[in-house]
Amino acid sequence: MVKKSDIVREAVREQDWKKALQIAKDFRIGVTQEQRSKMARAYECIVHPDFYQQIGVDIPDAIGQGKAIVKEYAGSMERKSTMMKWDVKHDRAKRVIDAFLENAGYWQEIEDLSAGLTDEDKELVNAEVALMIASIRKRYKLQERLPEQEAQIQAKESETVIPTEKSEETLPEPVNEDKGQEKEKQTRKASTGEKKESSRRKKKEGNT
Repeated sequence: MVKKSDIVREAVREQDWKKALQIAKDFRIGVTQEQRSKMARAYECIVHPDFYQQIGVDIPDAIGQGKAIVKEYAGSMERKSTMMKWDVKHDRAKRVIDAFLENAGYWQEIEDLSAGLTDEDKELVNAEVALMIASIRKRYKLQERLPEQEAQIQAKESETVIPTEKSEETLPEPVNEDKGQEKEKQTRKASTGEKKESSRRKKKEGNT
């Protein structure tokens, strides 16, 4: 699956304005009606320059306005994507540090750290470690984390996508109820007519 915004950003990087405008002019999210109109006009001026020149449109100006809008859109999407990646990366780093801090309480099980200390010394060290952990958590705001679901959504950066392969589905033909009832009535009339015809033939044969 390819994201439309990614296609637009790539087209802007390659300065393929025709392709970028062709897709971006139909965007509804993050683009105003006026911006869509300007991008659509710019695209039409690229595709049909002779026509718009005949009706008095300043083609270079129209195309320039469309380019500026699609370029700004691509830049804003790039910044948004970078910010999302930063949020997720920073949040995961917080979780890693927090995991280390959680395990800091088991320092007494490490012989090199606890060697030569009395129980009273260990209690003093424990208190100092707790102060350091609290300070680190406050300094880096480790308690403030993204919800797990939100982090996954941001990592994926959900957006309108277009399939790489287009599949066509065959839909069932709609049934017209009126036509169905009319057809049923016609069938009944035909069968009734056949019965009447056969009964008339029998009467004639009986009379003869």
